[in-house]
Amino acid sequence: MTVEEARKLYEEAMKNEALSKYNFPSKPSSDGYYHIYVKDSSSKSGRRQLKDKNLDKLKEKVYLREKGIDTDTRKTFKDIFYIKNKNKIKYIKNKEKILSVNNTIRKDEYDYKRYFEGSKFERMYVDEISKKDIENICFQVLSQNEIKEKAFLAMRGIIKSVFKYAFEEYMILDNPYDRIDFKKFNDLISQSQPIDKRLHNDEEIGRMLDYIHSVQNKRPDQVTSYAIELQILTGLRRGEVPPLKFCDIFDDYILISKEQITVFKDQNNVHHYEIVNHTKTYKDRKFPITDDVREFLDRLYKIHYSFYKDSEYLFPSKDGKEPISNNTAYSFYYRMCKSLGIKLSSEFKKGPHSFRRNKITEVINNSNGNIIMASKLFGNTPDVADSNYYAGLDMDLAKDILNGNQR
Repeated sequence: MTVEEARKLYEEAMKNEALSKYNFPSKPSSDGYYHIYVKDSSSKSGRRQLKDKNLDKLKEKVYLREKGIDTDTRKTFKDIFYIKNKNKIKYIKNKEKILSVNNTIRKDEYDYKRYFEGSKFERMYVDEISKKDIENICFQVLSQNEIKEKAFLAMRGIIKSVFKYAFEEYMILDNPYDRIDFKKFNDLISQSQPIDKRLHNDEEIGRMLDYIHSVQNKRPDQVTSYAIELQILTGLRRGEVPPLKFCDIFDDYILISKEQITVFKDQNNVHHYEIVNHTKTYKDRKFPITDDVREFLDRLYKIHYSFYKDSEYLFPSKDGKEPISNNTAYSFYYRMCKSLGIKLSSEFKKGPHSFRRNKITEVINNSNGNIIMASKLFGNTPDVADSNYYAGLDMDLAKDILNGNQR
């Protein structure tokens, strides 16, 4: 007998014991329902009537009352998922944070539909879902689809948050998610794309910079090329570049305290971009002005003096009143790669975010593995920097160190 089978037998015995003190009707009343009274301290009479057309379902209602679960508030996995997301917004006053959280919810709902929509699992009452049920849905999704580790973590995150909410709200008495060893699914997870295949090599970066400088010479008023150049030099997130103002530039560092987010079209909003006064991690950070960044800023200041004297933004739109959008920079990147013949395969996704992988890898390798410093500079946790951005050892540097030739 498995542990799960033993658990079900125990649950059945407990259920029978709890129901043994009730005298259930042998046949329905004239209205077609089976009726019974249960204790209810919230009622003036001290009791409450439950009814159902099916005797087994009535017994289930009584049993749930015995367990302390009100059948009127009994929710499915799907119910709790959407209630939980709605409550994320309920307790936020800051309008800018609401925009960011709405984007997170949108991504969460996209993942939910990918893994759970239309399944039997989403229609199950959360108090009925067992450890085995969770394992089964994970096995089903992983065995029938090509799911990588990051995607599986997103799926797990949804399950975890639903059961955490249900447990905190007394909808379940035990959290089966906490009992699962997810390592058993490791061999079902598709291999992630190697990080070193998702960044640009030195030769490509050199060609990109030559292309960018050529565009700047031909179209000096075109600041999008400067925005991409700054990303290459600093590894900033693309949403962190457009909001930069001259007041964010100090003698020795650039202050990263804002980001531009995409507000997707819904019944209340058209598709547009908003600047919010926080970063992705809600933590400000300082990025040192290196020699190449200082030289870059000197060139950018000259362009501003010639074309955008009245703009407070480093990368203004044509009217100078607003910054360019992060999508504008994204489009420039793809046109540049197409012009240079740099392939962007669907297998190894890159994009401007690849510059972030380049810089994080460079900092870690040139600092003898100081991943803490890299995480502080780029606004990631050390674990995320290591697992998502670090492309691996610089073998030439490692060989020099092993030979005793410290650089």
